[in-house]
Amino acid sequence: MFEFDKYDREAAHQPASPKISYTPFEGGRKRALLLWGEHCIECAAPDCFVSCDLYQARPDRRCRRFRFGAFKNTAFQSSSGYGAEVIFKRWAKLEARGNALLLRNEVVGLLERGIELLAPITNRIGTAGAKLLGDIRWSYLTHSLLERMNASLHRRHSPHDLPDAFVIEIYNPGTADVVLMLTMGIDRTKLTPGITAADLPRPVVAKLTLPPGYFREDIARETYAELIGSGLPFNLALTPEADEGTHLIFLSLDFVSYAQAAGGLTAKHQQRVKRPPAKCVIFDLDNTLWDGVLLEGDVTLRPAVTNVIRQLDERGILISIASKNAHDDAMERLRVFGLDQYALYPAIGWSAKSESVRQVAERLGLGLDSVIFVDDSPFERDEVSRSLPEVDVLPDSAIPTLPEHPRLQGSVTEESKRRRLMYRQSMERQTAEAALGSDYMEFLASCDIRVDIRPSEPEDFDRVAELVQRTNQLNFSGRKYQRTELEEIMLDRTAERHVIDCSDRYGSYGTVGFCLARRVDDGIRIEDLMLSCRIQGKFIENALLHHLCTRPEWCASFVEIVFNPTDRNAAAGSVLRQLGFAPAEPDLLRTDAVPGQFHPKFMTIVGTHGIQRVFWGKQIG
Repeated sequence: MFEFDKYDREAAHQPASPKISYTPFEGGRKRALLLWGEHCIECAAPDCFVSCDLYQARPDRRCRRFRFGAFKNTAFQSSSGYGAEVIFKRWAKLEARGNALLLRNEVVGLLERGIELLAPITNRIGTAGAKLLGDIRWSYLTHSLLERMNASLHRRHSPHDLPDAFVIEIYNPGTADVVLMLTMGIDRTKLTPGITAADLPRPVVAKLTLPPGYFREDIARETYAELIGSGLPFNLALTPEADEGTHLIFLSLDFVSYAQAAGGLTAKHQQRVKRPPAKCVIFDLDNTLWDGVLLEGDVTLRPAVTNVIRQLDERGILISIASKNAHDDAMERLRVFGLDQYALYPAIGWSAKSESVRQVAERLGLGLDSVIFVDDSPFERDEVSRSLPEVDVLPDSAIPTLPEHPRLQGSVTEESKRRRLMYRQSMERQTAEAALGSDYMEFLASCDIRVDIRPSEPEDFDRVAELVQRTNQLNFSGRKYQRTELEEIMLDRTAERHVIDCSDRYGSYGTVGFCLARRVDDGIRIEDLMLSCRIQGKFIENALLHHLCTRPEWCASFVEIVFNPTDRNAAAGSVLRQLGFAPAEPDLLRTDAVPGQFHPKFMTIVGTHGIQRVFWGKQIG
């Protein structure tokens, strides 16, 4: 929705027309009503209306920052049926107050048409009110009413109901690239007292380079999940890099919920959504990894399979199986082909494929949105898509191209190369645990767990980047950092950065955690803590807290931890409750540091102030 009622009809404006055909975005099932308008990047309204040399009055006496306003150009096709044509003046930006309440397309369309019909009436009322009362603010009555409506919609939105994507469609009528900066950030002018800058989620900033012609990009929900999930008021803005003269036609700037096909998201929108990197590929067997049906006779391994699986394994991508087959026969055939070592927690039996995929993900401790499933059968692919829409489903023909898949690039750290081995060791641990029966603590005591807590080093950067970008279940702050942001954090001398390594008698887990902490009065504040799900339930959190609280130079009387609940880190919240943390401020939990409070029941802790042996709550050495 744009301020078409503020368009200057007397301007010498020659509307643009498209030079090529284009199929616009049409797959939104729901979208949010966003009210886009012209704003100044240095706005201080209404005082600047008097003091600023760039001030030019619109009909409502707000500042004209587009050359002729926003023109409703019906020559361009879009999901709304038109494009919004603007030419930016100096210091101009296109801005909307944030609102992610998803409504049916028909409802949003009715609201937009209603606003267009009512705007001329409220404009006249505002003009009359300004003359009668001598208050300029009456002149922009329409603008004020729309902001109130937006605030009401924002209050109705549940922070847990996130749009699938923010869809951007723009036409560049020029002959050169145009650079826009997209920003989404908390509106600090609308915050309630007591919320500080440190409490706020990080803003979203993206650089968009628009070539001549049509441009389309979908900003994935993971990008803005923390921002919108905070429930705080926020703004969106698009600002040209050029000082002035940028000429664009905006077709879509919408938070959307994608349309659903019978089997989940349509293939088109599965490709559009920028899902997070995948951590696991689950394969079918018959006529997928091998040609033929095992129960009917001999099978032959497909030529590309071994090389593809090895490449993915080297990148740290986990491999598993979901197949309707006889378990022992299938595993023996995988052994003959040299692939059994790669198959983690294979689900081979007669359950529905969706149940097998879910079972594998749970055993690996992964979210379904980090799984890709490959099967030759359209029936099985549709069944999984319908039941588990978060899972990316591919046909068997995609196998040779999996190493080029954008979600399967993995990483090249030593940690990633050993990831499968670590999961295999975990499977052995679970087998040993089952043999011991229900006494889990006795089992842990037999594992000889060792935790090394040390300051981060430059060579830890790639592994730490993996942890802060990929950890979900035990990501206590809920934040995800880009590498450039992490580089700044690693240079911050006001905080301590701890890296956590772990091993036991079955082998090494490698680097499993990253902690950012600082001294606060006579206590400790943990601003970020990310732990690999591989060590969940092994009291590594206790070891870290015990180490921090007993350092002689800190000798903390309390511990605070930044905890921002997300739809993925419920496990982290459960850990903190068990450790006695309680809310102190928004997104901040606290507990007193009583001597011995965090002692793990057993393990060896090696930290910056020496070796501590902790067994059943007693510190030895």
